[in-house]
Amino acid sequence: MTSHRKIAVEEAESVAVSALSFIVGDDERLARFLDTAGLRPETVRVAAETPGFLAGVLDYVAADEALLLALARALETRPERIMEARSTLSPSEFE
Repeated sequence: MTSHRKIAVEEAESVAVSALSFIVGDDERLARFLDTAGLRPETVRVAAETPGFLAGVLDYVAADEALLLALARALETRPERIMEARSTLSPSEFE
């Protein structure tokens, strides 16, 4: 079992917002995200205001290794930092 260090909520939210910006910046990535999340372009803003949305963005990224690695490169960070942010926003019930 992999353990991820906790980072501050504010930092984790910043990582998630950056991830969303990265996804939105590419039409193909955005289409896949919207399809998976069951959203439409006009509903993203409303959905983004709901609790758990940013955690869901990082859950989505974590489920796609290629996307996780591409995001880490774009953010010039380690994939582990993104996973740490995910852990902060979506803690496991076993922690």
